[in-house]
Amino acid sequence: MPVQLPSIHLPNIPLPPQPADPPNLQDIHQARLFCERVENRVRFRATDVLAHEAATNDDAANAHLYFHRVVAAANQGQAGPADPQHFIQQVVQQLNNINQQFDAVDKRFNAIDQRFNAIGERFNAIDQRFNAIDQRFNVIDQKFDAMNQQFNNVNDHLGRVDDRLNRMERGQIDMTEILYKTYNQGCADGTECQYKVIPFHLPNGGTELPQMVGLPALRDAQSIVNLTDAELNLYLNRYGIPRVGNLRRETKLRRLTVFLGIPWPLR
Repeated sequence: MPVQLPSIHLPNIPLPPQPADPPNLQDIHQARLFCERVENRVRFRATDVLAHEAATNDDAANAHLYFHRVVAAANQGQAGPADPQHFIQQVVQQLNNINQQFDAVDKRFNAIDQRFNAIGERFNAIDQRFNAIDQRFNVIDQKFDAMNQQFNNVNDHLGRVDDRLNRMERGQIDMTEILYKTYNQGCADGTECQYKVIPFHLPNGGTELPQMVGLPALRDAQSIVNLTDAELNLYLNRYGIPRVGNLRRETKLRRLTVFLGIPWPLR
């Protein structure tokens, strides 16, 4: 049966759309965003200006319960820890479909180019036959202007295709991170089923694995506990996890662990 929406009503925070049955990747993403918005509202209680828009700890807990219900419903019927392979295969299939659509677009562009070449050959024939007639040259100039406009339209379409491809690539990175966090929730201490390593986000929209900057890969609970203070601070900075200089080490470890989707306390 479909997952019921949470009974949380906060100013300027709409409820997520009703999930599909079973939920899909977009439903998981929307549930995660809703959790983050509610958690941000919990902090409003520290200011008088926004106190009337603040959320309670119960609101945050209900938002988290809703997110986990969506994930559980999406993974219903699977044995053991949630395997993201099925979801990744879906994403890969979608990308393959997109590539096929791009191939079809390329074929259409080639057909357009052939038509333009044929038109050019006809214009050459017209030039040879009507070199002495200025009026015919004016007609031909107008046709060339129309062709240039068509080329500009084609370039505009290509630009929109590139924009859509870039948005799809960014969406794939976000969905992969959500899947990895969901997978890590079922790995206990990581000894029998190692954690998935979540890459860092780069300013240019790409990603970078922690191992590429000299940090140890966090594949089990022991590797997290063994982090030096410098390594722990660098992880928090690269993941964009809020921290201040006087935070206790245990608090930093808890924030890092929760971000990675690993149950706290570490076992």
